[in-house]
Amino acid sequence: MTKFDQAGAAIPIGRATLLAMTMLGAAVMASLALGARELALSEVWAALMGGGSTETGAIVMEMRLSRSLTGIAAGAALAAAGLVMQQITRNPLADPGILGVNAGAALAVVLAIWLLDLTHPLTLSAIAVLGAGFAALSVFILGRGTKAGDRAGILRLTLAGVAISALCMAFVSAIVLLDQDTRNLYRFWTIGSLAGDDAGRLVWLWPPVAAGLMLAALLARRIDALALGAETARSFGVRPEATAALALLAVALLAGGSVALAGPIGFVGLIVPHLARRLVGPSILPGLLTACPMGAALLLGCDSIGRIVARPAEIQTGIILALIGGPAFLALIGRVAR
Repeated sequence: MTKFDQAGAAIPIGRATLLAMTMLGAAVMASLALGARELALSEVWAALMGGGSTETGAIVMEMRLSRSLTGIAAGAALAAAGLVMQQITRNPLADPGILGVNAGAALAVVLAIWLLDLTHPLTLSAIAVLGAGFAALSVFILGRGTKAGDRAGILRLTLAGVAISALCMAFVSAIVLLDQDTRNLYRFWTIGSLAGDDAGRLVWLWPPVAAGLMLAALLARRIDALALGAETARSFGVRPEATAALALLAVALLAGGSVALAGPIGFVGLIVPHLARRLVGPSILPGLLTACPMGAALLLGCDSIGRIVARPAEIQTGIILALIGGPAFLALIGRVAR
């Protein structure tokens, strides 16, 4: 770990990563223990080790474990996508949800199901990535023309993202109203949830998330240089256009994979990168090591809250996140405006 990586860090990267992983471990155990029926941690552990009663094993291994794995993958992907987007745009309000990337992925998936009757997880994952990439590219094209990182640039990108997101979700709403067979997808693709996944489906949907994380990690040095400005990046031998394009691909893989897993969940990619930077500084690689487990912990924590506040029914994860993320977004807007 270099001095540059730790510049501005509040605590050492190892301690920050350990803290984040501890949060994730606690969130996973809560996710496995809480629900319509509460289980003791000893019962959860026994089920994970292959013991305990048959009923408890079915609840933990067949129902809740796949849900927890979905939350880990989607939360890590959203946090990483938000971190990369905020770094390459120098926009503290950048987020896959706010900038329309999640909505583009959701529209692509709904169109594929409605028009082509496609349901295979691998196909939907690829289509979600394409939709996320198209939405991200549209936002960057609409938001260009001002210097990245200044107030005008931040406002222009944010407004472009809001416009693209509203347009995509309007089409999603129209589709589910026109077609009775896809109406049951409405809540999933407009709010987001961790329910309804199984281990077989996860096998197909983890690869784009893993690929996006690997690409973001490989680009870490170049993204850090790009965050200092295009001219500074060129002086370090970094090609800004190529780096931005590859970073955009990483964001599309991450956002597309997360939407295919859990729907267009918002605010994780907005909140978590700010928390990670406060702990480990602005560099991407330490940020990823901290933000990914924190994002997964936040998503699993909100999912657990949604399952216990309206028991035996549940409140979708996206609603709980909106209740937390809305005030956080307003606070960030206030900081940027000052």
